[in-house]
Amino acid sequence: MNIGDKVRLLHSREEGIISRIVSATIVEIEIEEGFSIPVKRSEVVLIAKEEALRFGEKSNTLLRPETNRDKPTPKAFAQQGLYVAFIAVNDRIYTLHFINNTDYELPFVIALEKSGQHQHLSGGSLASRNAVKVTEVNIQDFENWGVFIFQCLFFHYSRPEIREPFIKRIRFRAATFFKSKKNAPVLDKEAFVFQIDQEQTSFSPEPENQKMESIDPIKLKEQMYENAERNRPEKRAPIKAPKLEVDLHIEALTKDYARLNAAEMLETQLWAFTQNLESAIASGMDEITFIHGVGNGTLRQEIHRRLAGHAEIKYFQDAKKEKFGYGATSVKFK
Repeated sequence: MNIGDKVRLLHSREEGIISRIVSATIVEIEIEEGFSIPVKRSEVVLIAKEEALRFGEKSNTLLRPETNRDKPTPKAFAQQGLYVAFIAVNDRIYTLHFINNTDYELPFVIALEKSGQHQHLSGGSLASRNAVKVTEVNIQDFENWGVFIFQCLFFHYSRPEIREPFIKRIRFRAATFFKSKKNAPVLDKEAFVFQIDQEQTSFSPEPENQKMESIDPIKLKEQMYENAERNRPEKRAPIKAPKLEVDLHIEALTKDYARLNAAEMLETQLWAFTQNLESAIASGMDEITFIHGVGNGTLRQEIHRRLAGHAEIKYFQDAKKEKFGYGATSVKFK
């Protein structure tokens, strides 16, 4: 269940929209405008898209006859539910999707900022409960992705109020990115999922002193119509072979290692090991050496466990003991 999902209470007539995730077992449901109640997850069910499309507003009346005491209840309106989802194409390439799980229609522009330069990625108008593919990213270039910029306006024919434009600048962090895997709303596929219209720790919002230019409606419209031209498919770059010796010491992998706990460090090191191992295989390398250090032996033990069950590995052994001691492992491919 995600914020913005439409649900029905099991033991009453109310339907509503998830407005907040309180805990692993409790969600907050908005059952009418401005009125929310906490309920157990086990007490609500998602309203299937097929049901809404087939039966529309009349689904409840078919299930339960009206009585004189029945009064029309204002429909809840999902004002939150903007998501970014990364879906795997293969072990290196992921597609980035922008998801609108609100009841608004969203004119939007998405851009990428790297080294002070801006690149337009996508733009247009995204209907309620829909998603759009923005671009493809290479997970091996994670640290060099740059800053993703999201700009949105909010429109609904029945809502006369004017909302402030939505602007979000996001730099993703390796330490928490890979812990966010779940089912993406709307797309209903497994992905690394992030809600961008509420505070969370799976990404790093850029400081506010790096201010964005104000939204110009004319430029926004022009960028929307440029989308088709900008999003032409491009030839993928050939797989780049990693170095013959890959240093897995945490300080060699990320500048933010001082902020990580032991579990996050190990996860980051194993991610780097897996990515370099698969790249070495895909690029046709004969062998590769991983420098993991001695430490308490946890990283070395986990690397050896994964190598032992890999179909592409001919053998592995401690590498050049006179140079690394027991702090490196050499891998020979079939």
